[in-house]
Amino acid sequence: MLLKRRFVIAGAVALAAIAAGLGPVRALSSTPPVPDLAVAANRGTEPVVLTGANFPSWAAPQELTAKTPTVGGAQCLGGQQDACSHNRYDPPEVATGDALGKGTPIDKLLGYRWDARTRDFVQIPFQVDEVATRYLSNNNSGFAFYSETDQHPTYVFDQERFRWTKSDPRDPCHALPEGPPSTPDPVPGLDTNDELSFMASDAGPAAPASAALPEGINGVYKVTVADPYRAGTPAYVYVMRASNDADAPKPAFNASNGYVRYLPDADSDTFLYSQSSYGDYGAAAPGPYYDPVKKQCVLAPVKQRRPKDTAWVKTPTYEFRYDGRWLMTQLAVVPKGEHNNQQADPSSWKYGPDLIDQWKARAFQQRPGGKTPCCGYEEEVNNWGGSGILMGWRAGPVRVIRATWGADSSTNNVRTEIFYRDEVRQLDYLRVHVIPPFDGIYSQWDYNAGMVSTYYNPYVPKGVPIDGKNDEVFGNTRMHVGPDGVGFSDGDPVPIVGPQSFSTPGTHTGGCGDGAGDACIDNDIDVPDPTFSGAIAGLNYEEIAGPHGTLVDRIGIKQYTAGSAYSVIAVPYYRDDSCFDDGTGTDPGLHVKARGVDPAVDSAGHKRACWTPADGDPARVTPRDHFWQGDIGTHGIHLEFIADSDNAAQPVPLDEIDSEQRIVVLPGQRGNVGEQYGRATEKPLVAAATPGL
Repeated sequence: MLLKRRFVIAGAVALAAIAAGLGPVRALSSTPPVPDLAVAANRGTEPVVLTGANFPSWAAPQELTAKTPTVGGAQCLGGQQDACSHNRYDPPEVATGDALGKGTPIDKLLGYRWDARTRDFVQIPFQVDEVATRYLSNNNSGFAFYSETDQHPTYVFDQERFRWTKSDPRDPCHALPEGPPSTPDPVPGLDTNDELSFMASDAGPAAPASAALPEGINGVYKVTVADPYRAGTPAYVYVMRASNDADAPKPAFNASNGYVRYLPDADSDTFLYSQSSYGDYGAAAPGPYYDPVKKQCVLAPVKQRRPKDTAWVKTPTYEFRYDGRWLMTQLAVVPKGEHNNQQADPSSWKYGPDLIDQWKARAFQQRPGGKTPCCGYEEEVNNWGGSGILMGWRAGPVRVIRATWGADSSTNNVRTEIFYRDEVRQLDYLRVHVIPPFDGIYSQWDYNAGMVSTYYNPYVPKGVPIDGKNDEVFGNTRMHVGPDGVGFSDGDPVPIVGPQSFSTPGTHTGGCGDGAGDACIDNDIDVPDPTFSGAIAGLNYEEIAGPHGTLVDRIGIKQYTAGSAYSVIAVPYYRDDSCFDDGTGTDPGLHVKARGVDPAVDSAGHKRACWTPADGDPARVTPRDHFWQGDIGTHGIHLEFIADSDNAAQPVPLDEIDSEQRIVVLPGQRGNVGEQYGRATEKPLVAAATPGL
């Protein structure tokens, strides 16, 4: 009832302002913006990804498996975690392995385009990634009784970093793998679920039917890449199979000279103390760990530990920083007009300033300090960063793949980033228990103050300034339900009448701290603003632009059993509010009190301030915590509640929520290019493989 009343009041205020002709108020949209089919998609950044099933004469059937439900997580309750298994792949009871056949060795598969000038085939960056069905288990986690074992389509990584649990005998703080570095695909060679990728921009003209194949090639498929919005202009890539002859061609591109590099820090395999604020969630095995403050390896007392897993991903277009498993903290773009040579050493590549504060995740509350009916406050640094493990990474000439496993009570949550030359794909397999309303789960990107200037989406195609002042008409509300009454306050810049505040008296004035218990609510609640971004996140492209680069992204929600049901409660999230301290981050100001409410004064004793563009680069202001941490152009998705997405303790996907976010990275400030780069889901490329030239 309270939310309904709030919608009526805020909507009436906005409409009244429109009728009065006062203020630049956006009208409520009766229908969501639809793709402009007259605007062709720009394919310059897009990869093409096929599977082994597209090459039937070369691919064996993928492995078929079955597994009975497990109870290992439930048996590990009651303080028995030390005796229980940590992150691992559980074996299925039924597995065909390679009994159904073996495929063409993947190192024999090469990508070519036809060069009309030289009348010859030339190799292009081309990559084959093997995929296998695994069963994820982490019985040692305190919430494994809910997750148990989950089926997951897993890449065959160069390194499965969850195996890095052994101490180097020469240095107890140096991590080594227990056993082999990775688990092979049970089906040798290409099988039907393996993935083959190349860049659409590398496709070329058709080769003549009489063209001679390169020496040492004994098979070919022609891949036709067609753009439905540019009829009559297909392009072609030729996937070829090399013979076993000694002089047969080898791949010309690899992880060291292709479009993308994975560059782990030299000390990324150093054990650090790593534990969630909820100590048994995703609990890791204890052991010696390196203390970066004391700069020494601590041998006793032992604590939970994991490798640092810090790394850079670099392409000629952008660089991306990991400061841990869930910690994505930097993204910088090549300056417009600059060119980074793909073949050069990445240390010579040039980039502009860092654009993002960091990727952020929230469960139950947007910021610390509130109260919800059941739960606390979780975030990516002190919770998920301490309970997750790096599942693994794989690097090739077309893409880098990196997957993180586990997030507190979401024991088998897996988030996978796939990096291409000009795009980042972020896939999430959300497997978590029931999460009630007030206030769900958030996934969002927070930007650095002064580094970006304009935000666009289909509802605001002319853009709004990113200046630390919120642009939503309504949507950001402080709600209170307790023994002292019920009420809310809306701090958005509602036209004409200003911010709203309503309350009803309660039985006494005790507030949430006096007899309210878990029934009390005192929390920031976010609901979508239909005047600004509509009500369904999957319908929108979003764009952040500034002189140092342009990012266009789009998120889509899928679910195994209920179709697009979760898209209804997967709503857009936007907050441009330099006064709002969401609990983590370093820009505009440094958040200093982990998982807590920051003090109102900075370290010099002065009142903390809300950053404005007139303040310039906040990194130049001292002390560093003078500004509130703030949200700058923060956008993403808000799942308002979750009934269940952890597959009901079954080892097959039943109700998990799967999503994909696609981020296009462009040099310079482009204006609104959302239709060209943000509509690939509605304007997809069509690729088909046929045998022969």
